[in-house]
Amino acid sequence: MGKNYLVVGASSGIGKACVDKLSDEADNIIIAARSKDKLNEIKEQYEGKLNIYPVSCDVTDLEHINTILETCKVKDIKLNGMVYSAGMDGTWPIKVNNTVLMQEMMKVNCFAFVELAKNFYSKRFSQDGASIVAISSIASLTNEVGMSSYCASKAALNSYIKTMAKEFLRRRIRVNAVLPAGVSTPMAEEKGKLLSGLASAESVGQSKAFSDPQPLGTIPADIIAAQVAFLVSEHAGYTTGELLTIGAGRAY
Repeated sequence: MGKNYLVVGASSGIGKACVDKLSDEADNIIIAARSKDKLNEIKEQYEGKLNIYPVSCDVTDLEHINTILETCKVKDIKLNGMVYSAGMDGTWPIKVNNTVLMQEMMKVNCFAFVELAKNFYSKRFSQDGASIVAISSIASLTNEVGMSSYCASKAALNSYIKTMAKEFLRRRIRVNAVLPAGVSTPMAEEKGKLLSGLASAESVGQSKAFSDPQPLGTIPADIIAAQVAFLVSEHAGYTTGELLTIGAGRAY
């Protein structure tokens, strides 16, 4: 019998790679993101292979975020796993900090995940022994120059992962996070451009923080997806509350 999954942030990057990886053993995958067109393209890709249910949504709309899970009731699906890959990036020094952007980043990178996970815990939506995996970032540990808001939002996510793992034990729902270093995704490429511009405006000493390489290189998105697939599988049945770092040789 196939599995049922929800992938949030599924339209590109790590989220799309997770859909590809999980499709090998899935009967049903609910995919959520803002771009309706990209979601429909993914649905067409898997036509006749498995059931893909696209849900166009804005995860910053916390009051209505639970509509993502309503598809489970409509289609009579109980989920075996949820992958939260939605994310907002942003780079700016503290001296020009923008509180509006800070709040937006916390909504996308942390608060929306907590709201979805809270509802996922209900027996209406998930199987006992299900799994939740969030995509965090190694930046939550390294605290790079110019990335204070991003690092803080991912660090907050990590903290919720740890507490949630304890609170969800009653239903044996496992909660883990993957913390990658630089991944080959459109969002990461955009961040690289921003960091390069910021580095050129800062002192030489600060610029070094942006130029240190990942000794093993940029990580392909499908490598992260493979780790996610492991964490939602029975092979990780005794793994919960973990922050799995994939650092590509970076010191942290």
